[in-house]
Amino acid sequence: MRTRFVQVPRALLLDAGNTVVFLDIAAVASLLGQQGWQAEPSELARALPSANQSYVAKLSDGGAHEEGWAEFMRGWLRAAGLDAAAAAAGARALRAEHDRFNLWRLVPEGVREAIAALRAAGIAVGLVSNSEGKLGALLERVGLGQAFDVVVDSGLEGVRKPDPEIFRRGCSRIGVSPADALYAGDIPEVDVHGALGAGLRAALVDPYGLYPDFEQAPRFASVPELARAILALR
Repeated sequence: MRTRFVQVPRALLLDAGNTVVFLDIAAVASLLGQQGWQAEPSELARALPSANQSYVAKLSDGGAHEEGWAEFMRGWLRAAGLDAAAAAAGARALRAEHDRFNLWRLVPEGVREAIAALRAAGIAVGLVSNSEGKLGALLERVGLGQAFDVVVDSGLEGVRKPDPEIFRRGCSRIGVSPADALYAGDIPEVDVHGALGAGLRAALVDPYGLYPDFEQAPRFASVPELARAILALR
């Protein structure tokens, strides 16, 4: 992976889903089972990368986050073995649970510590995410309520990535110019290209190894790996 930086950012802005918080596959399998649909966690995990790619394609074609979310869920469940009718009904059931408690609710080992280490080193850390307006509540529930200096949720902002405006709002609220900020997220077209277009530096967080040949920005497997690379420059 290309993981070189030449300058410590004054602020790091992060995406949420598949960067800081991840899909709770066990909870999804359990909920589907309660509704009479059997989907093995191992099959759900196997099908996840390709479903993520479908979501990316939808956004890249100009689709809204909500449209991409629904298509992602249906495609994911189909790839995991459900028929079309069950996948559509399952996606609706999962949406209801997502609205109750965001399904992207697992915080990987080391993420909390990495964020805390960056802030202890004097680097402000914020979150800028395409979400449904409930990101603050999710962070409280998963123990990250005090982890970030600023949280910018597209559902509350009325603007979403890759629009440069949402990145600029994140920089303004955290108190740095775009040139002094680094943004990191998991979708090249939305996160990396969006941040670069807004004047920030950018990095790709690629937890599923979907972009092995990506060269437009440094690429990392996780937030802890990204944090180590930043702190090594100090």
